[in-house]
Amino acid sequence: MKKFVAFAIIFSIIAISSIAIAQTSSISNNVITQLENNANAAEPMTILGIYVHGFFLLMAVGLPYVVLSYEALGIKRKDKEYLGAAKKLSRVWGISFAIGAATGTLVEFGLVQLWSGTLVAIGSFFFSFMTIELFAFMLEVIFIVLYLFTWNVNNPSWKHFFAGVILLVGSNLSAYLILGANAFMNVPWGTGTLVSKILPWEPALGPNAVNQQALANLYIAIQNKGTLALINYTLANNIGIILNNQFIAFQNPDLTATFLHTVLATIIIASFEASAFIAWDWIKKKNERAYRFKLLKVSYGVGAIASILMAFSGDYMGRVVYEYNRLKFLAFENFSPNGGTDPIMGLLLYLNPNHFFHGFNYYLGLAGQSIDPNAAISSITYAESFQAWAYPVYWSMVISGILLFIFAIAYIGVYFKPIEKLVNKVLRISEEKFLVYTSFIAPFLGLIAASAGWAVREAGRHPWAIYGLIQYWQVITPNTITPAFSALIILVELLIFIFGIIAIIYVMRYYGRDKK
Repeated sequence: MKKFVAFAIIFSIIAISSIAIAQTSSISNNVITQLENNANAAEPMTILGIYVHGFFLLMAVGLPYVVLSYEALGIKRKDKEYLGAAKKLSRVWGISFAIGAATGTLVEFGLVQLWSGTLVAIGSFFFSFMTIELFAFMLEVIFIVLYLFTWNVNNPSWKHFFAGVILLVGSNLSAYLILGANAFMNVPWGTGTLVSKILPWEPALGPNAVNQQALANLYIAIQNKGTLALINYTLANNIGIILNNQFIAFQNPDLTATFLHTVLATIIIASFEASAFIAWDWIKKKNERAYRFKLLKVSYGVGAIASILMAFSGDYMGRVVYEYNRLKFLAFENFSPNGGTDPIMGLLLYLNPNHFFHGFNYYLGLAGQSIDPNAAISSITYAESFQAWAYPVYWSMVISGILLFIFAIAYIGVYFKPIEKLVNKVLRISEEKFLVYTSFIAPFLGLIAASAGWAVREAGRHPWAIYGLIQYWQVITPNTITPAFSALIILVELLIFIFGIIAIIYVMRYYGRDKK
């Protein structure tokens, strides 16, 4: 999830725009165009790197819930089959963590080398996040070794189980802190009315905890030199302290929503991917079906619980987007330029199906109140252009989530006969076959929902790197990014992804060998 940091750190120069945005920039249109082209060249490799990193980290964050469920059942019931499954899956957990750490290094390399302006954000707005995350990562490193290499010590043992719990806490804490940086990029909490000066329709984003003069000084410093100005070792003395409260970003309402939503997504994908492997063996190894279905009920159950909770998390996330990223909301819901009604959204947000939602034209009318009308207008026009593909992508996420929710409800039939009878009557198949067959569909639904959700989340705040404050071209390196360099990095990212998948499949192929 350090993918979140990637664009996140871009925040550095963000606030700069706010105060100084009213000033006349000395950067020519030609220079801006060159920087935009450079940023556009860097984005494909950054996006791919973030997705590769995110794929393996979702396994590192989500899979432990399945592993620890198996181990807890194995210890409690003295069941070697559950313990064997936990031990096998823990190896996938370890592989995912290792590849996630490696790809995280690649992402951070991109931040420093490509998006060099983000260094200011690391040293100010994200300092607390990054510092605490370092300790969380060290906690993960220590306990992943303890957990993986002490299976045969006093096994089964609650001590071993609780080592896994500590590891789980470390991975979730790490995710929380990285997502905190990303959440600030979407909702720059602690900047008070700073964003509303540029985007007049935005509410106050918490108390004002920034030094606006320091941001203005920073803006002036990078006008002519861009990110090269950050090489100046006296930068802090010349600019001043940017952030007055290092912990203000922890109060961000978007952080809570993003963390819950993201972690649930990792659990859904990881648990259903594990279920798919088990279901495949259920089909191939007919003499071990009872054993396979026993494991499948647990892995599928973990994903089912997360899918049900995701419905509530999604509602919470949507309310935060509506409150603080109104243009993104309009694009997702495909409102016309003049606005309109949406019975479902009206009921959810206002308990009124006839509530009228203003369209893009309304916000264009407010752009004149901005200290930089051009910046406000460009934000609106981009959201309109983004709407064309954001709407179907967004709904692919929603529909995938609805199907997973239905699968989750049907899963309850394993334990409640009335629902099992209903599933049998509607689908004409047993509950056991329903779980097996849908296990091949559910992982893809989860991946579609997660990929689509992250795509619209990140693209939805363009052209801003930090929403309403700083644009992405302002933090890109001034050095030209060549096609050959981009191709090389993309090739490395693809190879890491391919060999990582091969390693996971290799371990999962022999899923049942540790059951005895």
